[in-house]
Amino acid sequence: MSLAYRPEIDGLRAIAVTSVILFHSGLVPLTGGFAGVDVFFVISGFLVTSILLKDLGNGAHSIQRFYERRVRRILPALLLVLAVTTLAAWVLMVPPQLEAYSKSLAAVMIFLSNVLFGANSGYFSPALEEAPLLHTWSLSIEEQYYLLFPVLLAALLRRGPRSVTIGLWTMAAASLALAQWAAATRPEMNFFFSLSRFWELLAGSLAAWSVRQRPLAAHGPAALVGLGLIVAALILHSDRTPYPSAHTLLPVIGTVLVILFAGQGTAVGRLLSLPPMIGVGLISYSAYLWHQPLFALMRVSATDAPEPWAMWLLVGLTYLLAWISWRWVEQPFRRPTGRWLARPRPLFLGATLASAAMLAVGLLGLASNGNDRLWRQGHPDEAAVLDLILAARQDSGLPASDGSCRFNLVALSDKDLAQIRACASRHGPATVVLGDSHGIDMFNALKLASRTPFLLGVTNGGCRPAENDAACPFGAFLELVQAEPQLFRHILFVQSGAYLLLGPDGREGSRQLFTRAPLHKAMPAFRVNRAAQDAIETYLRALHASGVPVLWLSPRIEPHIAANRVLRSGCATAPALRPGQLEVFERLDRSIAEAAARAGVEHVPLSAYGFDIRQDFMTCQSIFWSDGDHWSRSGEARFGARLRPQLPIAFR
Repeated sequence: MSLAYRPEIDGLRAIAVTSVILFHSGLVPLTGGFAGVDVFFVISGFLVTSILLKDLGNGAHSIQRFYERRVRRILPALLLVLAVTTLAAWVLMVPPQLEAYSKSLAAVMIFLSNVLFGANSGYFSPALEEAPLLHTWSLSIEEQYYLLFPVLLAALLRRGPRSVTIGLWTMAAASLALAQWAAATRPEMNFFFSLSRFWELLAGSLAAWSVRQRPLAAHGPAALVGLGLIVAALILHSDRTPYPSAHTLLPVIGTVLVILFAGQGTAVGRLLSLPPMIGVGLISYSAYLWHQPLFALMRVSATDAPEPWAMWLLVGLTYLLAWISWRWVEQPFRRPTGRWLARPRPLFLGATLASAAMLAVGLLGLASNGNDRLWRQGHPDEAAVLDLILAARQDSGLPASDGSCRFNLVALSDKDLAQIRACASRHGPATVVLGDSHGIDMFNALKLASRTPFLLGVTNGGCRPAENDAACPFGAFLELVQAEPQLFRHILFVQSGAYLLLGPDGREGSRQLFTRAPLHKAMPAFRVNRAAQDAIETYLRALHASGVPVLWLSPRIEPHIAANRVLRSGCATAPALRPGQLEVFERLDRSIAEAAARAGVEHVPLSAYGFDIRQDFMTCQSIFWSDGDHWSRSGEARFGARLRPQLPIAFR
C-alpha cells in the first residue's frame, strides 16, 4: 500500500544527495557534505516504518511483500551500476586495486561492505577516494536495519503502543550512546558500524510513530529550524568531527523537524517542493549510486589530480546517468506493467541469479589476485614498477619490537613507564622522538642511522597537540616529563606539514591540499594555521620548562606524487614538485622558526637539508616513499643517514 506523496521529502533527498556528491568531488568547501547520508538514514527510517505501520494496522503485512518492495527499490539500479563499474574496473585497475575492488564487490552483494571498509580504513582516508564502492556502506547498514526492524516492530506492536514508544526510544538511546563511546575509542570503525548508526534510522522510525499516534500540524518556524540544523551540519562538520556522535544530532534532529513540520503551507515546504528540488530528489538514489564510481575511476585512471572542469563534467554525468537509470530501470521495476516484472517469483529468482553472478565475479577477482598473472603478461614494464610501489607500501610503519631499549609507544601505560625507568637506569636518559606518523618515520630513521642504546618513540598516526585528542599520548607524556625529567636527554618533535596549513577557503589543512593539486599548476599560497602552530608552541614550551632540551623539527617537504604517475612514467622518469610547493614549506619553516624562538626551543628545518625530488623520490631499485608523504624503509635509511649529522645533538 502506498502512502500519501510528500514532495518536501524529495526536496530533502535532493539536498542530501547533492551534498554528498559535492563533498566527494572536492569541488566546493562543503566539509560536512557527508552528513547528507544522515539525512538519507532518517528519511529511510521514516518511510519504511510508515509503510510497516500502515500494513500492520490493516492486517496486510507480509514479510514477502515487504522484501519484494525493498528488492524493487534497491537491487535493479544497484546491479546496473555494479555491472558497469566492474567492467570499467577490470579494464582500468592494476591487480592490487582490482583485488581490493573485488573484495568490496563481494561484500556489497552480501550487504557487509560497511564491515569491510570499517575494518580497513577510515572513511576520510585519501586512499578511499579511489574505492568505487565506498558509498555502498550506507546501503549495507540500511539493509541490515530492514532485516531486523520489521520483526522487532511487529513484536512491539503486539505488546501495545506504549511498548512501541519505549522500545524505539530505548534502542535509539542505546545506539546513540554506543556511537558516542565508540567515537572516542574506535573512530574508524564507528563511522561504518551498524549499531552506531541504527539510532539515525530509529529517529525516522520515531517520527513515523509520532505521526501515526498524533498527526502534527505544519509549523513554519520549526521546519525552518530543522533546515537550519541540516545546513549547519553540512557547513560546520568536517573530517575532524567525531562521527557519528552527539554532533550527528544536528542533521538528524533537523531532518526529523523538516519531516514533521514542513507542510506545503510553510516556506520550507514550498522551497523543498520546487520542481528542480523534486526532480533531483526523484533520481537521488541513482545519483548516489553513480557518483562515487565515476569519481573513483577517474582518480584510478588519472596520472595527476583531476582538473576541476573534469570533476564538474563528472557531476553532470552523474545526474544524467541517474535520470537514465531512474527512467529505464528504477521505474519499470517499482511500477511494473509487464507480466514478468509484476510477479514476485520471477523477480526474486532474477535478483538472486544476478546477485550470485556479481558475487561470483567478485570472488573470481579475489581468487586471481586481481587478475595478476594475465595483467603482468600484458604489462611487463609496468609490472616491475608496480613491484617497487608495493614493496615501498609494505615496508613502512613501525617494525616489531626487538626487545631492546629502542622502542615506540602509542600510549603510556604503567607497564610502559616501568620499561622507560628500567632502560634509563641501564643506559641513561632517553632521546625521544615525539609526533604523528611523520614522527614514526623519524623514529625509524634514527633507529637505523644510530646506535643510541635508549631511543624512545612516543608517536601515533594522526595524533597532534593541536587536536587535543584524549586517545593520543601527548598529555600523559608531558606529565611524565614534568614529574621525572631525569629520564630524558632530548626531545625531538615532528609532525606533518599539511596539518599546519590552511586551505584556500581558510579551513584546516590535510593531505588533500596536495593530493588534489595538479602537478603542472602553481600551488596556492597556503597560509600557516596559526592556531595549530600556537598549540604546538604552548605544548613544547611546557616540555622545555621541565629542563629537558626540546628540538622542533619543522616538516619535511611532502612530494605527493600519485602512484599512477609513477606506474605510467616508469622508474627512470624524474618527477617534479608542483610549482610553488617548495615555497609553501619554506614559509612554514620561517613561521615555525619564529614560534620555536618564542617557546625557547631549538628549531631544525628538515626541508632545508638537500632534498632533491629528482634524486630522492625513487630509483629503479627502490622507492623512498611509501605514499605521498611517508618514507618507506629504504627512505628511512636514506634520509636518516643524511639527517643524523645535521641534528644538534650527539648520537652514537
